[in-house]
Amino acid sequence: MTKTTSKNIQISLMLIATLGVMSGITVVSSLPLISHTFADIPHIAFLSKMMLTIPSIMIALFAPVAGHIVDRFGRLRPLYLGIVLFILGGSSGFYLHDFYFILLGRGVLGLAVALIMTSATALIGDYFDEETRHQFMSRQGMAVALGGILFITSGGLLAQIHWSYPFAIYLIPLLFLPFLWKSLYEPQKHGASAEMELESSLLPVYFTAFFVMVLFYMLPTQLPYLIVNTLQGEPQSIGFVIATAMTFNALISMQYAKIKKRLSYQQIYSVTFLLFGTGLVIISQASSIAELYFSTVFMGMAFGLLLVNTNAWFLSKVPPAKRGKASGLLTSSFFLGQFSSPLIFQPIVAAFGIQMLFLLVGCLAVGIAIVLFIRTRRLSDSCLIG
Repeated sequence: MTKTTSKNIQISLMLIATLGVMSGITVVSSLPLISHTFADIPHIAFLSKMMLTIPSIMIALFAPVAGHIVDRFGRLRPLYLGIVLFILGGSSGFYLHDFYFILLGRGVLGLAVALIMTSATALIGDYFDEETRHQFMSRQGMAVALGGILFITSGGLLAQIHWSYPFAIYLIPLLFLPFLWKSLYEPQKHGASAEMELESSLLPVYFTAFFVMVLFYMLPTQLPYLIVNTLQGEPQSIGFVIATAMTFNALISMQYAKIKKRLSYQQIYSVTFLLFGTGLVIISQASSIAELYFSTVFMGMAFGLLLVNTNAWFLSKVPPAKRGKASGLLTSSFFLGQFSSPLIFQPIVAAFGIQMLFLLVGCLAVGIAIVLFIRTRRLSDSCLIG
């Protein structure tokens, strides 16, 4: 692999990674407006949140199948099919103004992301060894964060014009396709690997991916309603707050390779939960939108470490021949957590309010951080997850 080829591959994979964040947060700023536009639909406040979670459940259900497809038919064909479906399903909200048809388009988007993320994760494992993988994933995490800033800010500004305009952002991957086609190549296939070892060794990774996304996906599903309904903010405020968090996400993601040299995977999770819990507690006490910006330092850094650390931990454990299937299960775990998040937390919101939810989960996250810290102090390095 030449230096130019390697650079083009890394750029391609970073562009693909931004599609994952685009699939969710792009339309966050439109959710309250969609809720108001379709106010005649029963339970629309809850159903509008399903604009984010319908793709998640489709990804969770289809990603294991996508994993088998990627192992059997290669990485690139499922990837390109996924991008085409991503463009069609994602942008459908721009020209379909029936609420239930929009939800259907979000389902197609979910199928697309399952194919894209599963293929892309397998490609990262195929293209890089462990040391260069950590360096690349630092850069990829930064790219995801910067993409998040661009998409959430653009979505917020477009939502000010009309709630449907942010859906047009899903047409952007049309610009990626020629470069991806030129830069990526199909990796060689690997021999069979022991199925039993794969399943047992990766169960902790899958559970962790599910659990952390249940907690972290509170932000795009709950924060917009806190800003607009409780703090009387405008839709663009949602975009600016989340974009600020994504800035700190980018800054910390760039440092992941250096952090990993000093800390184990479990120690990084301990730091992540401490940052996350601190941010949630700040949000729970906020009485103005300006105060929310203090939380973005902690929330952004936590989320920046979360995804990179989980993917790096996963790729360090999965054998090459099973990367497709295993990547599908990891993707499924992530997005099952996203889908479950509003379902799990809605009763708490209904009973105690959004800010009390942030306080309770913030205290839980700090408690988890303390437990992980104590565990890492007691166990020898050979017993650590990392």
